Amino acid sequence: MNYSFKFNNQTYTINVWKPEHGKIGRIVAIDTETTMVPFYMTPDLVTFQAYSGGENVFYVERTEVELFLEAHKEAVFVGANFAFDNDVIEKHLDQRGALKSWYDNNNVRDVIIMYKLWHLADHGHTPFKSSLATVCKRFLGVELLKDETRENFSLFIHSKISDIPSNYLEYGAIDVIATYRAYFALNASIREHDKMNTLLSHDIQIKGALALLHTYKNGIGVNLAAKDALLAEMNTELEKHANILASWGWVRGKKGIKEAYESIMVRLGVADTLPRSDKSGELSSKSEDIEHLRSLQFVDSFLKYNSVEKASTFIRDLSSSRVHPRYNLLVNTGRTSCSSPNFQQLPRVGGIREAFCAEQGNVLLITDYSAIELSTLAQVCYNRYGFSEMRNRINAGEDLHRYYASIMNNCKPEEVTKQQRQEAKAANFGFPGGLGVETFIQFSRGYGLELTTEQAEEMKRVWFHAFPEMDMYMQNEVGHVFTETGRKRGDTSYCAEKNTPFQGLAADGAKIALYNLDRAGFKIVGFVHDEIITEVKKDEADFKLKLQEEIMVMSMKEVVTDVRVSVESEVSEHYTK
Repeated sequence: MNYSFKFNNQTYTINVWKPEHGKIGRIVAIDTETTMVPFYMTPDLVTFQAYSGGENVFYVERTEVELFLEAHKEAVFVGANFAFDNDVIEKHLDQRGALKSWYDNNNVRDVIIMYKLWHLADHGHTPFKSSLATVCKRFLGVELLKDETRENFSLFIHSKISDIPSNYLEYGAIDVIATYRAYFALNASIREHDKMNTLLSHDIQIKGALALLHTYKNGIGVNLAAKDALLAEMNTELEKHANILASWGWVRGKKGIKEAYESIMVRLGVADTLPRSDKSGELSSKSEDIEHLRSLQFVDSFLKYNSVEKASTFIRDLSSSRVHPRYNLLVNTGRTSCSSPNFQQLPRVGGIREAFCAEQGNVLLITDYSAIELSTLAQVCYNRYGFSEMRNRINAGEDLHRYYASIMNNCKPEEVTKQQRQEAKAANFGFPGGLGVETFIQFSRGYGLELTTEQAEEMKRVWFHAFPEMDMYMQNEVGHVFTETGRKRGDTSYCAEKNTPFQGLAADGAKIALYNLDRAGFKIVGFVHDEIITEVKKDEADFKLKLQEEIMVMSMKEVVTDVRVSVESEVSEHYTK
């Protein structure tokens, strides 16, 4: 068949690919049209189309997809949301890892990921929208119109390409042409920022995207009975503290609640000690600002009520025995984010985490990197300056919190108390991001500390003495920053410029680990920044745990080459960390 149509004032011809056509080009945009299924399932392939420049768009019969891949085993494949197409192709061929060699050889490109990386480099933040339509409008000046055609491709799942109506073929052809054109436009724009020639870390991100899609599809189990019992306990606790608060004149949802809060704090004689909002002038009710007043009954109940109320939102809507949190591949620091539910920010209190579980007969392998962002910070400093005391201490097997605490308190590391080590954690996790003294005082409250300005200043002075490379690291604000993997974050504040290199490097290593675990056949069911959770059969736990730890360490070592990387694990029938 030869069917011609116009797109963006150019004429294209639709052809059916045959094995005798062979390789159609070195860079090939591919796309699939599929049946409609719930998002956490993989749909069936209806059509497979490919484009490599010029006027010809090729549709590949479902029976010829494997031959097409074989003919293009040396090509670079380009897609939009490539992970989706990967799974459709794997399911169609009944072949896990059908495109593995393309991934392993870094011969896959995703224009959506490229757009996010370019936007982060050029604008300083990831884009709010990142569809193919958004990319095409921005880089090609073309509007991609979506209609009900996409939803009706399943009508032709058993049809030959020549029997599919022309409007459907046009729809699929336009998407693959747009993907190809967008790739070259994005490639040129990225090169303006890509001083390390890594396409701004694309190859790491596209691997992470595939593993995170599978994590979403796998989902994680929920113990509904435990959830219901926990929710009942929370409701009882909420009612208890609501009654106490009401006795003081504070009732959730009642008009004038902010004025009532301030009136109570005035009566308690503490209003003058609390900060006010710069915009509204309202008295702060933030937990970090009033935690030190917990000995007061009203404040204690206020904090407990808010904590339980917030925690309950994480489980209130859990209605099935398996949930599928959605993972966003890239936020400004290079980390991921999560929603529906936000599994990456589950409260550590109240038994909420324990409500997530493995299926009967299985266990969860919960492995996290040990203080990985200190290891990545040490690696960044070693790469930049050729030395790092932090690196030396980590490689010697020392506990950095205990080491710093021993200097701070002028004692031997083995004499450091639990409280002193807790203070050290606040310093080691706060100062690397460029926190000033006043901001650090607020930050340290999350570690249960109440510091004076003098104490915070002394902690900061000693921290720079303990790790002398940090004097150099904290200098030279330039308004943008690169990770060691080449990703650029533009238009940075001072703290963002200092925080991004080590946090982004740890995130990249974790994404490599996700990909390698996924390709090794692990069923990943949860991901929390430096922690990966897989589900395995109970009788395979010992062997699989050792392998999981080895893969995670090996993967992180791809980006942290000169600093020791270690992990810690737990095996449990429910989420415990």
